[in-house]
Amino acid sequence: MTRSQSPYFLLCRVVHTPLSVALFLILGLAWLCPAVLAADRASPQINPQLQRPMDIPLERLERPLRTPPAPMKPVNLNTASTEQLVTLPGINAAMAQQIVEGRPYQAKSDLADKHILSDATYDRIKNLLTIE
Repeated sequence: MTRSQSPYFLLCRVVHTPLSVALFLILGLAWLCPAVLAADRASPQINPQLQRPMDIPLERLERPLRTPPAPMKPVNLNTASTEQLVTLPGINAAMAQQIVEGRPYQAKSDLADKHILSDATYDRIKNLLTIE
């Protein structure tokens, strides 16, 4: 009986390929296992009762919700101080000083007409201004 006809040779030939594939898969999984475990440890652990990542301090999560700012009381252009004018959105100290120096005003639109404020800035604050 020749070697190629022996039952042992045929058995090895039939079993060799699936055995090689199985061994390759086992070694591949063994090589990937530490990487998967390390990635699992690196992800934040979530406490099921709190439903928050454990690496976020509780103080950060318990911040009070932002409340919208209280509506501003209208500012009188002819009597307001520079400190009151600076509280208006888009008005800095230099603009407030120009508003004070341009008094008296007959209408709110005088700010834009006299080029003290740009049209965009005036449109932003015109509802917060009064003339008395």
